[in-house]
Amino acid sequence: MLKDIIKTGEGGFFDHVPRTGLICAHRGARSIAPENTMLALKTARNCGAHCWETDVRQARGGELIIFHDDTLERCTDICARPGAAALKPWKVESCNLEELRRLDAGGWFLENDPYGTVAEGVAVAGSDGQQIPLLCEVLEFTAKHRFPVNLEIKDLHGPEGDDGVVDAVLTMIQETCTMDLVLLSSFRHEYLHRARNLSQDIAIAVLAVGQHPPDLINYLKSFAAAAYHPDQELCDDVLMTALGGAGFRVNSWTVNDMTRAQQMLSAGIGVITDWPQRLV
Repeated sequence: MLKDIIKTGEGGFFDHVPRTGLICAHRGARSIAPENTMLALKTARNCGAHCWETDVRQARGGELIIFHDDTLERCTDICARPGAAALKPWKVESCNLEELRRLDAGGWFLENDPYGTVAEGVAVAGSDGQQIPLLCEVLEFTAKHRFPVNLEIKDLHGPEGDDGVVDAVLTMIQETCTMDLVLLSSFRHEYLHRARNLSQDIAIAVLAVGQHPPDLINYLKSFAAAAYHPDQELCDDVLMTALGGAGFRVNSWTVNDMTRAQQMLSAGIGVITDWPQRLV
């Protein structure tokens, strides 16, 4: 059972980042390092991002790992592994932790060069042989370097994960003493309500795509949310000004057009971007 989480007396996530002009590295500095790896995390910090965003999932045994997709073929070498065809569709949660940690989560980046940065010679070295990180590894880095992290809990698509994953994430945050350095977000808003019921301290950001939740300001208040994270297509000056006036931070994703990013930063909207190194 999750231990009672009481107020820490420390500042929250937004005490560690700028009031305006927030630059958040999406899945790490994923344009120059393989996404959601420790290399991408370290690169995000080294290039001067104020924080980074990453994704939390569970292995088959319930262990908390860092990975974005439902399946493993895009960002690992699982397709090249012996007997891989029999394991289709390569669901993350169907693999145990040992199986996941044996995969190369970086070589695909060198081979596919998704942003052209390998060919340009600006991608960082060391992509080969990267492992899928554990959440505890990420939070230990966060604690050691005081580098804030936006943790997105991915939708586990089933009632078996609804409460358990949130409880486990909050327990690990508590155990690593990173409560003040974590911003918790999810498209599965039930997870956020669960997190708020468990902790009054955790900073929460509500993710949105496609359309805003109705009665948005009161909706955000129902979570005691600190921030709103809309798709960039949902941002408009009037609404963003209203949200700021109501005390909510706004950070938009995924903003890769640098002209658009600078406009947002100038307007006080934070940007979650694959290219943090171009904005610092």
